[in-house]
Amino acid sequence: MTLELIPVIEIGYNNQGIAVPNAYPYWDNPEIWDKYHEESYQKAGFKDKIKPYLKGSSFYRLADISDKNLKKLTIDHTQELKEQSCSFFGGYVLKVNGQDKLFPQCCGLLADIDFWDKISNGQESYYEGHPAPRVDFKVSKVILDLAVEINNESFEPLTDKKIILEKEELKQAVRMVKEELKIFAERLEKINTEEKLGISNIDNVLIWYDTNH
Repeated sequence: MTLELIPVIEIGYNNQGIAVPNAYPYWDNPEIWDKYHEESYQKAGFKDKIKPYLKGSSFYRLADISDKNLKKLTIDHTQELKEQSCSFFGGYVLKVNGQDKLFPQCCGLLADIDFWDKISNGQESYYEGHPAPRVDFKVSKVILDLAVEINNESFEPLTDKKIILEKEELKQAVRMVKEELKIFAERLEKINTEEKLGISNIDNVLIWYDTNH
């Protein structure tokens, strides 16, 4: 089994006066949604095009976000939230044997790395997004149950109703993604310095959100 956690940011900007497509779900109508997102981002002032992680989605891998676009995201996010600052919205795509098995859900955060870290060590943990997977542990395995609907919410897009992972492989995936997050943190600190944002521990605010990393 090969296992990866892909860090992604969810980019919105749906308030640009552009009509939202009435074509759902987005993964069945990717061209329509990609066009909508591109027009929205351009009108919002993004300098460079961004390639979505999954066509039609609003998830973007950290490494695919240019420095110019990241600067805008950082400034907009911190100014909008001000004293109520929180991690970037998004989270982690769980990829097993080259296939995407679980995407970040509504209200997911980059800070959800803490969830993945803890369950890889057999510890119960809170998942910020909703719906949240039910997590069970069995010897060397972590079992994610996506079948249970809470408040009439279901996982989107849903691939498998149950995902069984090896703890050691999940630990390795967490270690690897933390290295990617450290590189991302350096990019944020550079923006913080160059733009004189004055945000103390900006990586803790926008990535880790007070988690122990």
